[in-house]
Amino acid sequence: MKYDEKRDGMFSIMINICTRVVTMIFIVITLFRKFFSPSGELYMGIKDIWGVLLMGIVSGLAFAIFYIKKNMTNRQFILCEIVYFLILNAVLFFVGLNLGWFKKELTSLAIMETMFILIYIVVTTLVYLLDFNETRKINEKLKSRKKNAK
Repeated sequence: MKYDEKRDGMFSIMINICTRVVTMIFIVITLFRKFFSPSGELYMGIKDIWGVLLMGIVSGLAFAIFYIKKNMTNRQFILCEIVYFLILNAVLFFVGLNLGWFKKELTSLAIMETMFILIYIVVTTLVYLLDFNETRKINEKLKSRKKNAK
């Protein structure tokens, strides 16, 4: 695989992650406000939307950490996953605190962290399932090529 193809694939994955993160944030915020807000109304200002977009962009860009090394061991992969999680959590904390998404209280921080972990798990699961599905398709094509070559 050429370097350009590899780079294009990496950018495609980063954009997909950005899109999924932004979508999941909006879904979780909407559901949270619908079921836990006294009025059930949702109001987001332009700063909030920019904050959500920033979270998505950072998620996509930070995913590049998984491209540092071509074939990672399980230990290296887990370390990358932890670093990725911590980067996103730090950005959420910084953005959320500056935009007033949560208060400097334990319960408010716990609610924000719970929503973050939920979004993180869903997006990570989606990425895994899509990668697994793509790998399965590639393996099926390789098997059919081997059969046709015989």
